[in-house]
Amino acid sequence: MEPDARRGHVLLTSQDSEIGDRPTRRKILQYGASAFFGANLALSPPRSPQAAASVRGLHTLTVGQAKVTIISDGKFNFPQAFVLPDRKPAEIDALFSKVGSEKPSFDAEVNVVLIRMADRLVLVDTGGGTEFLPTLGRFPDLLQSAGIASEDITDVVFTHAHPDHFWGVIDPFDGMSRFPNARLHMTAGERDYWLKPGLERSVPPDLAGVTLGTQRRLSTLKDQVEELPLGQEIVPGLLSVATPGHTPGHISLHLTSQGENLFLGGDVLIHPIVSFAEPAWRWGADVDWPDAARSRARILDMLASDQILLLGYHLPWPGLGRVERHDSAYRWIPV
Repeated sequence: MEPDARRGHVLLTSQDSEIGDRPTRRKILQYGASAFFGANLALSPPRSPQAAASVRGLHTLTVGQAKVTIISDGKFNFPQAFVLPDRKPAEIDALFSKVGSEKPSFDAEVNVVLIRMADRLVLVDTGGGTEFLPTLGRFPDLLQSAGIASEDITDVVFTHAHPDHFWGVIDPFDGMSRFPNARLHMTAGERDYWLKPGLERSVPPDLAGVTLGTQRRLSTLKDQVEELPLGQEIVPGLLSVATPGHTPGHISLHLTSQGENLFLGGDVLIHPIVSFAEPAWRWGADVDWPDAARSRARILDMLASDQILLLGYHLPWPGLGRVERHDSAYRWIPV
């Protein structure tokens, strides 16, 4: 199948995403800080968003009247034993070999999304910041290089509060929200899960530290976080879709404008092979594995049936593709 979204490419003019040698906030943090401080988804027939070329960490496309910019926060690697704890190495090798991959790979991009709709500038997740993993934290500088000030953001929507989606909301210089004029949106189920007293003692020991880190950041922002209703529009044309399991209050988003559609999956579909070819396999980062598998099955069926373009938070850059049925499951076709 030749993806429709390959047509209509336009040239994106942008500053280089590495931002030359300017003294950015990220570089100060990396190299200088230690010196100072020691729903209803029935749709009309699909139309394809118009895509633009990627420019080293920035990728834009239009969905009807909405302009979508994908911004790289970096990438990292999932340990195989962590993400597929129930599978023997030979079984994993066989799956990857079946699709033509020489060996299993669990690299994960971190694809932050900015949506401009009328007078709203909506950010979906905020990356991992500089305190989670050293390979993350590019997003703030790339946002700046795209000509967007943090103060311009009107809404920040969190699919969930895992560190690679949430920690970047905090400005490490003052410990407060990086987006002072934005409304922060999170489901009540997600907020309440992370603020549950003693949560760090109920998770696996290797996750206790990041759990405490998320709790601390969410406690700082809790008076600014607005409850996000499920199955309703957050802003006109942007619908919240309940996809629980990866975390209790995990959501995805469905963007619709002038008959064009884009599904922002968050972490409902994480890996370009496993999530599609074996959606019933347990993924180690899922809090509620059976619920996560049900969410994957439902969303895969919808995406394949309606041929809606998917934007995956961890799928290979820039995270865009379509889902089609294949054998007894599915496959992801990047565009």
